[in-house]
Amino acid sequence: MSELQTEAPATITLPPQATTAHPRPVVLIADANPASRLRRARQLEARGFEVAFARTSFEAIVKASCHLPDYIVVDESLGEEDIVSVTTMLLATCPATSHIPVVRLGPGRRLPTRMHSSLVRHR
Repeated sequence: MSELQTEAPATITLPPQATTAHPRPVVLIADANPASRLRRARQLEARGFEVAFARTSFEAIVKASCHLPDYIVVDESLGEEDIVSVTTMLLATCPATSHIPVVRLGPGRRLPTRMHSSLVRHR
């Protein structure tokens, strides 16, 4: 091949997740307990959700505002005062996040079935 000749461009293939028409729904888990975060993340990922984490109420507000998840799960490990401030900020104060369902969970509570049914809509 001479210096002026070039090779044909390589074929570009997109990874499978980039070609899907409906991305997986995203759940933001706001939980101060690392073991609880991991357990809930595994449950949600096994059901087809993509999971993001927040360790504090402030982190939950920032991540929810920036990434706009489909659901926000707030665990009682954040503390009552922080839960109230997160919920107020996300639902009443911030128009960008006011439509996102916030699910409050305590120890031993299961994730609501409405979250599982939304997965069917995304597929």
